[in-house]
Amino acid sequence: MTRSLLLALVLCVLLALAVAFSSPGNQPAPTPTPAPLGRAASSDELLRAETEWWASAHADTYDNGTGANTTCARCKSPANWDPLAPAAGQELNCASCKRLPGAPRPDLSGGVAVPRAQWQNITCEVCHEPVGDSYLTSISFWDPVSDTHEPVASVSELCAKCHEGRHGFEVTEEQAISPAHRGWECTRCHGPHGQPASCATCHDPTAGAGAEAHARHPQVNCTACHDAGGLPVGLETDPASQHAGTYVTRRFAHTITAWPSHDLQRAADCRRCHHPQSDYRAAVAEQVSCDTPQCHPNGAVLNWCPAFPRNDSPEASAQP
Repeated sequence: MTRSLLLALVLCVLLALAVAFSSPGNQPAPTPTPAPLGRAASSDELLRAETEWWASAHADTYDNGTGANTTCARCKSPANWDPLAPAAGQELNCASCKRLPGAPRPDLSGGVAVPRAQWQNITCEVCHEPVGDSYLTSISFWDPVSDTHEPVASVSELCAKCHEGRHGFEVTEEQAISPAHRGWECTRCHGPHGQPASCATCHDPTAGAGAEAHARHPQVNCTACHDAGGLPVGLETDPASQHAGTYVTRRFAHTITAWPSHDLQRAADCRRCHHPQSDYRAAVAEQVSCDTPQCHPNGAVLNWCPAFPRNDSPEASAQP
């Protein structure tokens, strides 16, 4: 008898619990589906972004003749990059491309050329998650390895996915230490969809203390004088370069390449170009506007100016 009553009591308790949890107010809340960040861009916003993008370098990144474009696609066209390709691990190894100076860069073992018609460039979905027939206005980075969009904390973090290290011309590393622009987001100078940056957008070269010096250097890129990192400076003679005919800072990326410095300062030092850098290195520019007979007869750079100490460093120093 006692056992029957105890069993009946347990059954009543279980039934009461079942009724309680079956009521709508006590159901466990379903796990919500994470909502995408930002909103979908409007048709007008898409049109403006695409117009700027088509005129940018991101719209034409095809790498033909300078290496296996399947490996260069890691940054230049992520949709074409195959992380499982045999050559995928070689593109960041300098020894893979060693060759005689001036010789074509060799194809990497296992590298397969991508026809230009199939090349994707750097498209919207690399930086913006697709949503319907549009894209989110928030930024993220599409990782070709995981095939997912990774969140990023800032525009500069997004740009650093490609523009870092030697293959990225160390842009983000320079920006991080720039006396003039330290802490700035990349889009404070560059258009968010690839519009080229111009120093003159913010700095009027015809006004202020440097106006006279600027007027005497029409063929000089701003960064050649205002680089704070001691990069070499030279005249760009490649007619295909956007910097052709100008004196500009240079970097080594497979070859000596004209590339404006991102480590900038307000100060400039005439010795950087107008005085020999050592007993064995000639001046970058052999004429100056100063025509003091004992230093620069007829404006020629022949000797060390006695007003400046010799610089034993093989590269110019931007510091006075």
